[in-house]
Amino acid sequence: MSGFDARRMVVPLAACWLYGLALLGAAPALAGALERTEPGHQAPPQPGSSLPIAPPIVQYALPSQWMTIRSKEDWRKAGKFEKELSKDCAALRFNEIEPMRFRAYYKGEVLGVAFGHGLNLNDPGRKADRKKIYLFRNGDSTGCTVQSMDNQDPRVNPAGNQAATPAAGGFKKY
Repeated sequence: MSGFDARRMVVPLAACWLYGLALLGAAPALAGALERTEPGHQAPPQPGSSLPIAPPIVQYALPSQWMTIRSKEDWRKAGKFEKELSKDCAALRFNEIEPMRFRAYYKGEVLGVAFGHGLNLNDPGRKADRKKIYLFRNGDSTGCTVQSMDNQDPRVNPAGNQAATPAAGGFKKY
């Protein structure tokens, strides 16, 4: 006899169903008592109590940030106020590429930093002076203010104060 005999398949299929039902009924009995936490684990805080402060959850890692300038003087005395560049900053025509990538700390105030030679500076109108450092206060808003100060690095500004540079006399090319 050739072909499929359905009677032969009924018995093994019924046995599988019975075995599966028996396992499902026995699973809770085999597991024993479930514990929510391990012994000695910290208990959850009571409702209404103050929760511990947790760090902020961010989806992506923050970019690296460098403290470029640290001073104890007021930020208003740091450099010369640039009125036209402040207007351009408010209109997003002169601003930092990555806000606060470079930072300046002045007596409690943190300012963003961009360099006139183009590092971290968005300047489509080419209004920046290569020999300047630009400080941005509220650089990501329409209330942006820009201040400029001379760059003391002799590689950028040969007329800068060479005694204030790390190499104290300039950098030598080997």
